[in-house]
Amino acid sequence: MNRQERLIEWTPWVIVTTALVSFACSSGSSTNGNQNGQNSAGSGGLGNAGGAGAGGFTGAKGGSFGNGGVLATGGFVGAGNAFGNGGAVGIAGAPGMGGVPGSAGALGTGGLLGSGGSAGSAGAGAAPGAGGMAQGAGGAMQTGPGCLKGTGDFSKAGPYMVTTKSVDLASALSGASSPTTFTIFYPTTLDSSCPAPLISWGNGTGVTGSSVYAFFNNNAASWGMVVIASDNSNVAGSPFLAAGIDYMLAQNKDSSSPFFGKLSGRVGTSGHSQGAIAATTATTHAAVTSEVQVEGGGVPKKGISFLALSGTADNVVTTGPPTQSYGAATGPSMLAIYTGADHVTTPTLAGYIQGNAGSIQFMRFYTAWFRCFLGDDMNACAMFKGGQSCGVCKDPNWDMIQTKNM
Repeated sequence: MNRQERLIEWTPWVIVTTALVSFACSSGSSTNGNQNGQNSAGSGGLGNAGGAGAGGFTGAKGGSFGNGGVLATGGFVGAGNAFGNGGAVGIAGAPGMGGVPGSAGALGTGGLLGSGGSAGSAGAGAAPGAGGMAQGAGGAMQTGPGCLKGTGDFSKAGPYMVTTKSVDLASALSGASSPTTFTIFYPTTLDSSCPAPLISWGNGTGVTGSSVYAFFNNNAASWGMVVIASDNSNVAGSPFLAAGIDYMLAQNKDSSSPFFGKLSGRVGTSGHSQGAIAATTATTHAAVTSEVQVEGGGVPKKGISFLALSGTADNVVTTGPPTQSYGAATGPSMLAIYTGADHVTTPTLAGYIQGNAGSIQFMRFYTAWFRCFLGDDMNACAMFKGGQSCGVCKDPNWDMIQTKNM
């Protein structure tokens, strides 16, 4: 795969926040620097107007959101293929920034003490903690839990350069609507001594391609995780997220694959809106142990770590279904409702390119949650654990943060 590293001039954005945006994402592969939202978006200008949804927003055939945001049996949908409340927008190509090399590993001074896993075998002076792992002088990479590089602010790009590639899983999705392509976001340099967690992502209704939510998934990949994101706009209609998981786990066992032996086998699901409903459904996959649900609903698998993100200005799903999902969760769980976050702008590229504070916080929580519960990053875990004294519990602008079983 050829790597491309270039600076792209910012182009004017046309932003209309009355409906979700629909993008076409080109297939192939590209290499990106440590940035978020840099994949090519659809052509500029106004997109096709969205048809009015019946009592909510659309998804798989059958069922509807009842009044008050209670999920009806049989799925999540009204009629049509777009949100109700107006048209959609097209946005000019998203800018990219030049590739920034990841750090080469920090020098240990007497050894970095881990809080889990096995003792490392790195250079002189390294002393493992109790049940922990160590890293000696010279910056040798840790192995096992907590070995992913970087620490700090998850609202900014991490230390890994990011590459994307497109795959078509039509053979695994018989009868599914098109497209059956997926975009994989992954660290350009993968290391079998520190295998990466896997996330399977689903788009909201009417959103085709990877660009609208690329800022979520580029950020996660820049922090050492692999994301396989369906390009389909109706992911609740077929098992897209499960197909993505199965494909990547098979790649992990295929000696001809660049992912051979590079994945940890620890898997999470996520998505927005209808894609969040699909993500919750996909938690039934045997490999899934964590979910970040962005303005969705449904009952997560028992015992998994579960984060529900919502907003006070979400007038489509409302805060009801995410709150119910949190109530049904039985593992380590958090409900986080952001003041002023809506359903159309906050969780999409439209909000991210405006520097919307809610968009940045949704992205930050998404990345940190999976770094904690799939990557055993104790710094990330400190954001969420500790009950009402958790690291994010006193952050400004969150209308409500609740935790349990942490």
